[in-house]
Amino acid sequence: MLKAYLAAPYVRKEQIREYAAELRAGNVVVTSTWLNEPHSPTTLTNELTPESNRQYAIQDVKDVYAANLLVFFTDPTGEIVRGGRHVEFGIALARRIPIFVVGKEMENIFHHMPGVLHFDSWEVVRDLLIAMNTADSPTN
Repeated sequence: MLKAYLAAPYVRKEQIREYAAELRAGNVVVTSTWLNEPHSPTTLTNELTPESNRQYAIQDVKDVYAANLLVFFTDPTGEIVRGGRHVEFGIALARRIPIFVVGKEMENIFHHMPGVLHFDSWEVVRDLLIAMNTADSPTN
């Protein structure tokens, strides 16, 4: 069974939550519990307590480890101030699990690593993940 972690700018939380629902409808497990956090998408880390930030960081690491594939959403504006998704990308890279980058932007040198796949649109990635999950299903 495919288990995907969705790494994206926090400000895109509502949109990524919709993407997660699309994957779940295709029986893909989404391990990104950050999508369920009660904070506004515009919340900055300095607005939370150090303990809250620590607990969220620990959970995010666990969520990346629970996944067998990471989908990384780039920032087309170049203005995102939070950067946790880059750490999540690095964890996935170190684990040597597949990484799908969605967006035309190459945000850092690690996006050029072998095995990091790039896609212009979410729809292509969504359809591919659902197809991969279906092909991996024990009933096929």
